[in-house]
Amino acid sequence: MNYLSRILCLSAFFLGNEIMAQDSTGLSGTPYQEVQSNVSPYLFKEWYSGTVRTDDDNVHDGVLLRYDIVKDELEYKAGSSLYRVKQTVKEFTIPSGTDLYIFKSGFPATENNNGKSFYRVMYDGETKLLKRYQTPIKIEKANATREMEPDAKLYIVKGDKVTQVYLKDKNSFLKLLSDEKNKMQYVIKEEQLEFDGDDDLARLLEEYDSYKAGRGGN
Repeated sequence: MNYLSRILCLSAFFLGNEIMAQDSTGLSGTPYQEVQSNVSPYLFKEWYSGTVRTDDDNVHDGVLLRYDIVKDELEYKAGSSLYRVKQTVKEFTIPSGTDLYIFKSGFPATENNNGKSFYRVMYDGETKLLKRYQTPIKIEKANATREMEPDAKLYIVKGDKVTQVYLKDKNSFLKLLSDEKNKMQYVIKEEQLEFDGDDDLARLLEEYDSYKAGRGGN
């Protein structure tokens, strides 16, 4: 009987430690075992201390995070244990030291993505510019928004519609801003926007929103 009691006490102790490791972040997660592979599924293979906002609007700060772009899931570390966030995540941030990566979900569904899909927010105005990563970032540039990763996808959110756009095809995004066509052409010329980086498109959308706001949104 004493032996059984000791076994039960030890089991409770280890279970308690596991729960405490999970609860130390304040997140509800599912234990996860990393699978060794020659190709990393993570945006960054390194862990970064970031923030997570869940669907109950609670913000969890100082959490060690990695983003699995293949499964489109957020992973966190508590102690030496790994977890996948079980609760719906509205937003998470990863400050890499070179740039701040802000990801959000909850956007209108597209052909390949749904409301739970994570997008990096490149511009967050009335009109939005989003990015979906396809492969990990191996070498981070000094200005990560200046050059477009070859296989990353860009989307503009206008109203209740998400549309994929292409930097090499200006018509793909200018047609979405056609209600201010003349103003947009002026901005492109005046600011010498060449769209060799996604920050040029973010700048154009900022000018578009500013001009629309100045006209009362009409």
